[in-house]
Amino acid sequence: MDEFSIKSSLNGKVAVVSIAGRVDSATAPTMDAELEKAVSENKKIVLDLKDVAYMSSAGVRAIVKALRHAHKRRGGLKLARPSDPIMEILRTIGMMEVVQIYPSVDEAVASF
Repeated sequence: MDEFSIKSSLNGKVAVVSIAGRVDSATAPTMDAELEKAVSENKKIVLDLKDVAYMSSAGVRAIVKALRHAHKRRGGLKLARPSDPIMEILRTIGMMEVVQIYPSVDEAVASF
């Protein structure tokens, strides 16, 4: 699945933002805007990465920006279900130390 899509839903008081396809310089601004909106409205965010096929540095920047915004609002951002290639990217750039990652959306939501 390479076509980019994004959707948001509420699970209790936690916004779940599900991303699919390729996150690159063309699609990251849409992801950034959706995360910004989710953080502004909810403070607690789970970013479901199960269907992300590729993520460039632009996508990582959007995650870091949303994480900082959530912390400023005394909330949080957690990642769920990243694929092995996405996990490798996150591990390589040191994201494992700054964001919590869960094997399922339910576990990420429950961690709040």
